[in-house]
Amino acid sequence: MNRISYILVLFVGIITCLSFIPHAFMGMQAVVEHINKGEIQPVAADGMQEIWLYSSIMMLLSGIWMLFLAKPIQRGNHWARVQLLLVGIGLVVFGLGCVYISKEIDAMIAFAVQGLLLVLATTLFFKKQNHE
Repeated sequence: MNRISYILVLFVGIITCLSFIPHAFMGMQAVVEHINKGEIQPVAADGMQEIWLYSSIMMLLSGIWMLFLAKPIQRGNHWARVQLLLVGIGLVVFGLGCVYISKEIDAMIAFAVQGLLLVLATTLFFKKQNHE
């Protein structure tokens, strides 16, 4: 019923799950290197590592959740739509917020693009299920 929405949600879910790998492993290594160089003050070092660990885990869980919601989206489920719309809006705001903070378009814009795909999947391409 919602083939395009289903494909978009699957795509973003898979990309988000795969993004966990470099974020968790290469990213945490980079954080530790910055700490060791003294670029991150000792008082903030533990918090920075904790934030990085949390964001890595949440990235993986968000991707998994998208994969769980893909089938209900295909069937036109309203509550799956609401959940993914909120996730999509959050990703758009996060991606654009990062661009605003850094004053340049960098890799963080990918979050806004993924969010936009989820917003499109839950609005423009979404068809409600028939209540028979």
